[in-house]
Amino acid sequence: MSHEHHHHDHAAMDSTTASFTTTTGAPMQMDMSGMHHHDHSAMGHSMSFHGGLKEVVLFQFWQTASPLSMILSCIVVVLLCFVMEATRWSRMKREIVNKATTTSDSPVTPHRLIDACLHAVQLTISYLLMLVFMTFNVWLCVATVCGEVIARLLFTCFLPVEGAHTSAETSCCT
Repeated sequence: MSHEHHHHDHAAMDSTTASFTTTTGAPMQMDMSGMHHHDHSAMGHSMSFHGGLKEVVLFQFWQTASPLSMILSCIVVVLLCFVMEATRWSRMKREIVNKATTTSDSPVTPHRLIDACLHAVQLTISYLLMLVFMTFNVWLCVATVCGEVIARLLFTCFLPVEGAHTSAETSCCT
């Protein structure tokens, strides 16, 4: 798939000012000296699924360039999936225990504060996993999906939370 039609020639533009015409027809100058222009085709980020080994994963220091580094990165992604599912499981377990023991009428309790922190951890990890998937590297995408499916299955089957109603409840593991 060619993306040549996305290339814009900015050579003729003055990179420090831009001229616009307002809706009233009056000309307007805009200072753009602080703007940085990037050629996205030179960044090397593919917008389609690919199976290469050379990838930047989440941070500049996390780069893959060999089969070993890609395998290690996939293992880290799977472990991240397990951390997210463990956090989700912990929140469900705490909720069941808290319902049985809470008598406080206060809207802010230590349990709710801890749950909010755990939710922040779970949300952050889920967004990081989404960004890993958005590299569109097939190996990292497979690691993300398989890691989530396996982690969810293991936590649901081997560490069920009694009284929790989740969409993953099945009788296959009982």
